[in-house]
Amino acid sequence: MTLQLADLESAEAVKAVDWSVLAEPQVESVAQAVARAFARDYGLTLEYDDAYQEAVIVAAERASDVRRTLAEGGAGLLHRWMSQRLRDRWLTDAKHRSGHISYEAARHAAERSGL
Repeated sequence: MTLQLADLESAEAVKAVDWSVLAEPQVESVAQAVARAFARDYGLTLEYDDAYQEAVIVAAERASDVRRTLAEGGAGLLHRWMSQRLRDRWLTDAKHRSGHISYEAARHAAERSGL
């Protein structure tokens, strides 16, 4: 018996972007609904247009998952799935940005310390 390890990184890697998934009316409406929810919940840092663009990119990058989710569970399950993917992507970016210091903050700190 041989032990085989799954390569998670390559399993999650985007194989091909399929923009044709956006032609399906439910995908478009779910992407809009998810973007509205994100713009409402994170309005200070994420606008509707940016959230919509991210939702569309998520759908195109994982078109086969979108089609399968839509076929198995309908628009409600697709909404949940897309919200989770967008939240993962957006919160990861937000965490990386929160670790950075803006130019203004660094300049202000330098001025206070007399440098």
